[in-house]
Amino acid sequence: MRLREIMRSRVITIEAKQPASVAWSRMQRHRIRHLVVLDGSHLVGMVSERDLGGRSGDALRRGRTVEELMTSSLVSAEPETTLRQASNLMRARRVGSLPVLEDGRLVGIVTATDVLDELGRGSSRPAIKAKHRTLRLPASSKRLGGRPIALPQPRAHGRTGRTRRRQPDSPKRAPFAGRRSKSLKQETGRTGASQTPAHIRLVGVELSPDDRRYIRRKLGMKLGKFATSIERVSVRVEDINGPRGGVDQACRIKVVLSGLPSVIFEAKDASLAAAVDGALTGVERAVRRSLQRRRSRPGARGGGHALAMV
Repeated sequence: MRLREIMRSRVITIEAKQPASVAWSRMQRHRIRHLVVLDGSHLVGMVSERDLGGRSGDALRRGRTVEELMTSSLVSAEPETTLRQASNLMRARRVGSLPVLEDGRLVGIVTATDVLDELGRGSSRPAIKAKHRTLRLPASSKRLGGRPIALPQPRAHGRTGRTRRRQPDSPKRAPFAGRRSKSLKQETGRTGASQTPAHIRLVGVELSPDDRRYIRRKLGMKLGKFATSIERVSVRVEDINGPRGGVDQACRIKVVLSGLPSVIFEAKDASLAAAVDGALTGVERAVRRSLQRRRSRPGARGGGHALAMV
């Protein structure tokens, strides 16, 4: 597996001249532990929760800028870097995150947790699979005039001729299901990710069956841990401007929660893959916040929607 498949394409950044206290507040607001530091449009370093002194670091941050506390010896990776390579790099350089650069341009970020989670699940799929997804390689899309590409069979390892198989997803991270009849729909608190229905709607976009499976798998990875509180999910993928282009790829995800307002998150980008990944990441945070609020107010119930957009 390559970093392209697991990186977060929506990167939270901060300017080097900003106060360190602003960086800390931004981390808390987005529930992250690392910020990419920019000087104008140039990537100049990383600042972590540890660099800022953590929760007891008010004295360290007071009167200081991000530039004074950041790590300027930047360690980065590329989208085609493998998980194993990224893990070795992080361990050797003792860093907790890697900005992902493509042709010198910041396109994503991965953390040690992202990498180790995937390695712990035994992800060892050939990289060619990622390249052949429409969301990862738009040239294979009919909309762009490409042709479907036949995936090669996995090569045998060793003399026994056995192939290496990817470990199955855990029940809490299993891919979400397709359409299900009302009689089979989830009962709150009793069924998990594999029984949670996820409907994918396309407007002006063509996705292959592999793309749909990719979205359902990512839904399971992001929302599977909340599955017992989710009734159903709908994903709308849309090309807003058509051939005119621009920032016109939109992905809107609606999560219907049991006993709480539905959560809706929409992301837009010039890249279809980035819009989908941004919506997946954003809706995970929004659902987590909504469920945390319910735990703090156990009597709160009701309908409606909670909408967020980027």
